Amino acid sequence: MRVDVSFKYMEKSELINNILDKDIEKIERRIQMFRDNDSVHLSVHIEKNPHREQYFCRAHLYMPSRIVKADSCSSKFSKTINQSFAALSRQLGKIKYKVERHLRKQKKTGQDQDEL
Repeated sequence: MRVDVSFKYMEKSELINNILDKDIEKIERRIQMFRDNDSVHLSVHIEKNPHREQYFCRAHLYMPSRIVKADSCSSKFSKTINQSFAALSRQLGKIKYKVERHLRKQKKTGQDQDEL
């Protein structure tokens, strides 16, 4: 998985890297089901409001079949990053459920046709 992280009005730090690494590992575990030697790209943009203590995080996950997006805003950058990745994880869970349900239906209809 290719990961691009960009910052605006703030500097990259070791604390931010640690938070991002933990969250990216969680996403990588979630997308193992969807990755069939296809390219997956995660783009994260972290921005600080220059006039007050407010942070924004936009995470976009580009998969071959779809794009998953999550945005969040908070007064703490760690909370903002975690909220964005939690939203991505929830969306991936929903997609996984739909794919598994579709596969179960296909398998079930395939068994019914074999019995005939």
